[in-house]
Amino acid sequence: MDFNATENQFAVLAESLPQLVWSARSDGSHDYFNRRWHEFTGLTLEQCAGEGWQRTVHPKDLPEVQAQWRRSIETGAPYECEYRIRNAAGWYEWVLSRAIPIQDLSGDTMRWFGTSTNIDAQKKAEEAVRSLESRYRLALEAANLGTWQIDLQKNEILWDEGACALYRIPHEGSFSLPFDQVIAMVHPDDREALQARIAKACDPQSDGHYESEYRAILPDKTLRWFRSVGQAVFADGERPHAVTLSGVVSDITDRHAFEEAQQLLTRELNHRVKNLFAIANGMVSMTARTAKDPKEMATALRGRLSALSRAHELVQPAAAMMHGSGADVELARLCEAVLEPYRQSGTDRVAIEGPSVRIGSTTTTSLALVLHELATNAAKYGSLSIPEGHLSIQWTIHDGTVDLLWTERDGPPVESAPDFQGFGTQLSQRSIAGQLGGTLEQEWLSEGLRVHMTLPLSRLTG
Repeated sequence: MDFNATENQFAVLAESLPQLVWSARSDGSHDYFNRRWHEFTGLTLEQCAGEGWQRTVHPKDLPEVQAQWRRSIETGAPYECEYRIRNAAGWYEWVLSRAIPIQDLSGDTMRWFGTSTNIDAQKKAEEAVRSLESRYRLALEAANLGTWQIDLQKNEILWDEGACALYRIPHEGSFSLPFDQVIAMVHPDDREALQARIAKACDPQSDGHYESEYRAILPDKTLRWFRSVGQAVFADGERPHAVTLSGVVSDITDRHAFEEAQQLLTRELNHRVKNLFAIANGMVSMTARTAKDPKEMATALRGRLSALSRAHELVQPAAAMMHGSGADVELARLCEAVLEPYRQSGTDRVAIEGPSVRIGSTTTTSLALVLHELATNAAKYGSLSIPEGHLSIQWTIHDGTVDLLWTERDGPPVESAPDFQGFGTQLSQRSIAGQLGGTLEQEWLSEGLRVHMTLPLSRLTG
């Protein structure tokens, strides 16, 4: 074989290739670089010969490059390594270097021929993808979202860790399960609507957009509200059809609870406004009957309306106050504030008696609301609706429970218990049982209403 001819052929080929081409002796010392190498690095052959080329390698990559090259020289194995080299402008760019040994008939390495391909654009694209995936994952975690993908051909769904966490299914990495199993977790009342929305999104005539809110019964038997948003992917062909449906899911249970609370608050406010007008009307009538002249009536009425305003501040809706922002209130003070608008000077028609009980700021609103409802009804229909009526509020403490009695007498005769529960009564029951953990029982006696409440002291003072 004419070795010089082969060398010449290699040089012609090397100069025509777009890569950076180089060769090395059997001991690994470099002795040739093509023109593109010199143009890229800005170095001469003398500067790159031997091990001089290593000055172009990024300092952080050099140890690995040297180790890989030394291993190939010692074993004769092909060389391959990715690293950064400095260009003529002083910037580092990524290259993929590969080299193969040329061996004689006895198997000894005579030379190494190698290329360095510029992969900087590819590396930057990969880094951009990794950065995008990292930001995407951080955004999902910050928004407490999970991702999912339905394989419509296999009828399987793939959840990421976020979706598994939302559904209370501990799992590392992605988790695949039959889609029918997920549908079975959906609340029966929401199942049909959910499937209809999926079918609509997968219809080739649609834009593929999917959005749904539904309840699911999780493996731990808890009920949660979820919102899913996704997009279908369609396969082209004679009969276009959806192949996958992918999207994100979020837990919106707290949002639904807030919306329900807002609706309840709106009803409560409407109820309060109606009651305030009724109370004000009753005050006008009662004051007119007892006042000697218009001036006395105006003075008494202003005082009662001011007292009503002070009481209303204590029973303003819970949503209008920041949680825990108020101060503790004595139970006796709370009762006095709520009943002050219904007192008449010079009379003892309202009696309040019981040991000291401090009510925590987080429970004041709930109990004040109940007392306000009872006082409103008493002023409209019961013992506080006529001057001769009397009201007694008494409580005792035993075994960590406050036992409170609301007793009306000398009011209009009670013929029978009401045949329906108004919103105020329902609100009172919900406040006592749900928010205060107690009980409320009403007894409609002929001489007047009697209400018995039991309230855990720990909940009142909390």
